[in-house]
Amino acid sequence: MKLRDFLLSPAINKMGLWLGEHTPQSVGYWIARTAAGIIARRTKSDQVRAVRLNQWMLSDQTLDSVALDVAVKKVYLAYSRCMYDFYHNMRNPEAIRKLVKFDDNFRQFMDDSKSGKQGCLGLLMHVGGYDLAGYAIALQGMKPQILSYPNPNEGYKYHNELRERQGLHVTPLSMEALQEASRFLKNNGTVITGIDRPWAATNYHPKFFGYESDIPVTTIQLAIRTNVPVVTIACVRQSDGTYILQASPYLEMKPYKDREELLIKNTEMVLDVAEPYLRSAPEQWSMFYPVWPQLLQSMP
Repeated sequence: MKLRDFLLSPAINKMGLWLGEHTPQSVGYWIARTAAGIIARRTKSDQVRAVRLNQWMLSDQTLDSVALDVAVKKVYLAYSRCMYDFYHNMRNPEAIRKLVKFDDNFRQFMDDSKSGKQGCLGLLMHVGGYDLAGYAIALQGMKPQILSYPNPNEGYKYHNELRERQGLHVTPLSMEALQEASRFLKNNGTVITGIDRPWAATNYHPKFFGYESDIPVTTIQLAIRTNVPVVTIACVRQSDGTYILQASPYLEMKPYKDREELLIKNTEMVLDVAEPYLRSAPEQWSMFYPVWPQLLQSMP
């Protein structure tokens, strides 16, 4: 079994949920630190190599091999701590309210969403406590449609079940789900989906951190088709252990005559706005797939 499939398996996630609920923070963070060290040492696994590549690109290709070893371990440690925080607090709504704060842009986005003033597409970075973010907005009465990863394996299905339990409407990405999302947006609904997860089968390669990437343009195509603004979203863990759920100002899609230019340029505009979130907390980017696969052989 591949490392990615093992870590995302329902058994491992259920064990993590049980440990998160029943262990104090000191024990939970010790387990997180131990697990991060073990996983990071699997340097030949596809997942660890993907993390290594993505961290190298965030550093503008400045990290050497030793520094990348450290960066990879920091990623797994940050991810494990965020998952512990999620599991430890997921049955405690009051704790979530205290744990997750909102910046002014996100509060505006949330208020507009609940009022039904306009449709909006929220594009989430896989940074920090993105699962905590879902719970936090549900507690605030926000009811978006969540477009999740297509064709989910058993591990992703289990994560989606957890999100559904929190009151979120989760639909794995498909033609049917996109049609539903399009109707929802046109009726002044809010749709939230990821922006930074690569898709190897994509025919377009928008630049991200200055290099062509495998970031898909599908979500931007959805915004263009429905004529709604976009916000980028990140839930960044702070040094005191709390999280700030941040949003960009509204981004309007720009017109271009050429279809390929229309999709790529607007995707690059959104990615440019998202880059500072990753630069501010590179160790919190929980992206376990290679965003720039053509550069795998070039990294230290």
